[in-house]
Amino acid sequence: MKVRLFLLLVCTYLSGCVSDKAIYADYGPLACQKAAPKVVVDAWPSVVNFEFDKSDLTSAEMSRLANAVKVLQQNPSFNVAVVGSTDPVGSHEYNDALSIRRAEVVGNYLQSQGISPSRMALIGTGERELFVKTNSEKENRANRRTQLILLDANHEPVTMFFDNSKQTLESNIMNPVNSL
Repeated sequence: MKVRLFLLLVCTYLSGCVSDKAIYADYGPLACQKAAPKVVVDAWPSVVNFEFDKSDLTSAEMSRLANAVKVLQQNPSFNVAVVGSTDPVGSHEYNDALSIRRAEVVGNYLQSQGISPSRMALIGTGERELFVKTNSEKENRANRRTQLILLDANHEPVTMFFDNSKQTLESNIMNPVNSL
């Protein structure tokens, strides 16, 4: 009896839901895009610095941002995360507001140069992400910044590879096999 029951279960299992047809979900526009191709650029300004308690761009910072505009215009599938930060001087509430103002100033500049707001994520971190922990106003300059993080079509950070004279950008789609 046990043998018959076992054979019946095995036969049911083997003849059950067997199909040679692959099943894939169609995610439409939400599907992962193909990895972005390698792109050679002159420079990507990863950080825009600000003076103490300021959120306006200097002409030097605007010229650095021109490189970001160029990269974004040449690569319409790329997006950018703009992350504003402050030094620890002042209240948390004030620094939160200042950090988002800094991100908005950079975002507004990019928009004024033809970059769509839909390609930008503006974030303010206040004083929570310090580069250096110091009481020196001079050293705190590193904390008064807006970071520009280049993102590919899948919103993954783009890895920068350095060549002798140019920087090459390549999508960094995480692959467990390649990350070993």
